[in-house]
Formats: sequence, structure tokens, C-alpha cells
Amino acid sequence: MNALAGYQRLTIHPQQIQGQQVHLTPAQSHYLGRVLRLAVGDEFIAMDGQGHWWRAQLLTPTLAQLGELLSIWRELPAPIALLMGIPKGDGMDQVVRQATELGVRQIWPLLTERTQVQPGPGRIERWRRIAVEAAEQSWRQWIPAVFPAQPLVTALAQVGDMPKLVCDPAPELPHLVTVLRPEPTALAVLIGPEGGWSPAEMAWLQTQGGQVVSLGGRVLRTVTAPVVALALIGASWEQYP
Repeated sequence: MNALAGYQRLTIHPQQIQGQQVHLTPAQSHYLGRVLRLAVGDEFIAMDGQGHWWRAQLLTPTLAQLGELLSIWRELPAPIALLMGIPKGDGMDQVVRQATELGVRQIWPLLTERTQVQPGPGRIERWRRIAVEAAEQSWRQWIPAVFPAQPLVTALAQVGDMPKLVCDPAPELPHLVTVLRPEPTALAVLIGPEGGWSPAEMAWLQTQGGQVVSLGGRVLRTVTAPVVALALIGASWEQYP
């Protein structure tokens, strides 16, 4: 991996690949040539956001050749879905960026009873661009799927029967790290917006199998809570010798 540290990363769409060649979009061509200053013959890492990295070479300003499929893995041992009550202002930008860096596979922006933001399609596309940029920066193999904003009930139905950890500031609750299973398994982490979950939402989440957990003795900002939760899970799953 150290030998690849100096290589720039570029996310490509699988539909751009024809045989072993990649047809670059005008934006990608501009980025490689004008921003990164790569010339014909230079190499970079092409990533499809679905688990694959290739060593690639620029053949022309608009065409690249895929070479070696790199045998590396930098992902968490199990996928995490983050269901996030949308924060005020540009808080979700921060959440998407940091959650991507910390390894989530899915991001579900939630419209809850206390959500004060109604994002349009432009905001969703912005979050997806942020996820791509953060995945490239953090050497991810997978780019998280960022779904359209939707009600809590709708989103929870779509994540399936994976265990659901509902974060709440009450310190008397079991701490998140104490309820993690010994073996990593697909997991949904739920964080409320400013003001937290309403009593009705909290009661309903528990009827749906949600386990309410604490992140410690301090009350965290909405944009801080997902960072803490995901870092704790990642640290538990990736205990290096």
C-alpha cells in the first residue's frame, strides 16, 4: 500500500469501462489534466466505488487504460447504515463527509418530527458529491449510498432486519460498546436531529427492535454523535494487534 501512497484517486462509473479502457468525462479529464497535472502516460488509481481499485494509465486526455486490479481491503468488516435526523444549516455536509471517512456503507437522511430542514434534490446531489470526495480522500473501496431524505418509518423499513442501535443522550442507558456483538455484523445506527427523538418516535423504534444506547455521560451535538458512534464501532471491529 505504501507504494501507492503517491497515486491520485479517481472515481469512475462502471458504465465508463469498455473492456480494459475507461472513457473519461469532460469533468474527469479536466480534473486529471488541469487540477492534478497528470500527463499522458502518468498513472493513477481508478476506483468504481463498489469495492474495486485498478492501477490505471492515462492514454489520452479522455481515455485511460485499466491495468492491475489491486488486491487490497480498507473497509470495515461489516456494513453500517447510518440513519440520521437531518441537522440544521450545513450540518449534514459534515455528517456525510465524516461518516464516509469512518466507513459507513449507507446514509439515510431522515425527516423526523423535530427535523427543521426539508432538503431538495440539489442538496441530495451535493451530499453524494461530498461522499465521493471523502471516499477518494480516505482510500475507501466503497462509496456510501446517500439516499433521498425520507420519513423515519420509510427508511427503517428499507434497511431490513439488521440490528438497530438508537442513540440517546441519557447516560443511564447501556453504553454502545457494551451491546456490540462479538462478531461484526451488518448494523444500523440511528441518530436524531437537534432536539432528539420525540417520545412517540422513541417508543415506536423500540417496538421495531431498536436497542436504545448511550454514547457516554456528555450531551453531544447532533453532528458530533455520529462521529462518536461510528468511531466506537470501528475501534471495536478493527482492534489491531
